[in-house]
Amino acid sequence: MSRRIPGRLTIVLRFTAMPARTPYRAKLTHVTAAFICLSLFLLSSWSTVRGDSDHIQQSMQFMSSGNLAEAEKQARLAVRDPSTRALGWATLGTIRVRQKKYEEAITFLRTAVRLDPRLADARIALGEAYVLTGRKLQARGQFEQTLRADPENQKARFALAQLETADGKFSVSLRVAGPALAELHHSADGILLLAKDYAGLNQIEYLLELVPDWKALPEVSARVSQDFASLLSGRGLNRQALEVLDTAASNGNVSYELALALADLYLSTGDLSKAFSNYEAALTLKPDCIDCLRYLAKIASQQKDAERALAYLIKAKRMQPENPDVLFAFGKACLELELLNDAVPALERAAQLRPDNDSYIYVLGSAHVSKKEYDAALKLFQALLKKHPDDSVLNYAIGSVFFLEVKLADAAEYLQKSIQLNPDQNAAYYYLGLIAEGNGHNDEAVAILRDLLRRYPNYSPAYEALGAILLKQRDYPRAQEALEKAVLLDPNSVKAHYQLGILLGRIGKQDDANKECDIMKQLDAQEARRAGVQLRLLTPH
Repeated sequence: MSRRIPGRLTIVLRFTAMPARTPYRAKLTHVTAAFICLSLFLLSSWSTVRGDSDHIQQSMQFMSSGNLAEAEKQARLAVRDPSTRALGWATLGTIRVRQKKYEEAITFLRTAVRLDPRLADARIALGEAYVLTGRKLQARGQFEQTLRADPENQKARFALAQLETADGKFSVSLRVAGPALAELHHSADGILLLAKDYAGLNQIEYLLELVPDWKALPEVSARVSQDFASLLSGRGLNRQALEVLDTAASNGNVSYELALALADLYLSTGDLSKAFSNYEAALTLKPDCIDCLRYLAKIASQQKDAERALAYLIKAKRMQPENPDVLFAFGKACLELELLNDAVPALERAAQLRPDNDSYIYVLGSAHVSKKEYDAALKLFQALLKKHPDDSVLNYAIGSVFFLEVKLADAAEYLQKSIQLNPDQNAAYYYLGLIAEGNGHNDEAVAILRDLLRRYPNYSPAYEALGAILLKQRDYPRAQEALEKAVLLDPNSVKAHYQLGILLGRIGKQDDANKECDIMKQLDAQEARRAGVQLRLLTPH
């Protein structure tokens, strides 16, 4: 009786699928908005400064060039002049924000608005500084106070709307932004604000309407384009997200972040070729990108290039030898290439690093099956079954291992439980047919296999098993029909060619029998090397 696992079995997706890499999600902070507000404040207020005082202008010029020390000297000179004192403190606040010294920035900006309460932009900047330090209540107070004094102040309205969005109050944000809605459609920051609100409210049609507005913007940085694309892809608008990123990529140098974002999106849409090229581009820009290597390996595997996949994973493993995700992927790749002595240690280490990861434990158990270490495999599968007693896959896996150990009664118990939990499967029925054969109940085995083939007419192992049983029963016409179908569906099956050759010899077709024998010999060398070593990760499907 055969004790082989049918065909080249695949990984159970629920247990072992490699999760899609989370698409690039740029953190939209208020830091940029704070700098914008502060700069606008200085630019709009500088025109009111008396012509005989240019310290503010010089300070701003030094800040633009990055010379903060000289900028501070000029700002402190402005503080000495009563006519520019408030602006001087505000400038010092700007410098402290640039230096990420937020508490001092708040002190200086509060001084500025105390000296001149009419400096609305300074108050907005103070609110933004509060946001940067997590004091949202104080920030809201500054923005609302500015709007009470001047309801037409668009910067205060935008800042308050941003604050509501950050708190997840998307409807409130849209209501606050309402009077400035038309203006928001003409700036990248405005469109991003609306996009976050529409995405948060799942208003896909409104989110989609922002795409033409985005395309109409004269020039947008790649980083901001990634933010918008991320919001689109997060709501399933992958094609539109790709258009945004492709446009950003065509406008100049492609950064690592942009290449990675493009790769993730192309992968999500199933365009493996473009995903691959963009992951490679990202890897070129950042050679230590582990995610790039892992997903290049994943794509190579999907493209049936196991050796190339392993090459990427070897590089990743050298970089991060204790990364459990890398070890797990490396172990699976080694299994596929029949490198069991490399696969098992990697999978064991991955399982040690993440003992609660059922996928790791399950594949490690399957690796032990490949090495015919059935006791070790059963121990792992049974531990998982205690956690998931009603899991059809685990019941099937245990039943399959018992079958391989020729413990037919135990095998039948778990296989029947698997079918009870999930009748829509094929391999469990196949094994029950082989168990019936092993127990000498050939008619029952034939009935099980025929019923299986009625529901799964392209399941080659069942044709192979059925043909072998009918051959023993000397039902040659039906045996020939089943074995020829098995060979048609799986031309690389050594057993099917062997059984067909025997049958053809018995019915007097010796030339045809010899041809099958020659094919069998050609395949046998490969099968002998692979037998019991192929990637036989147990699955009932």
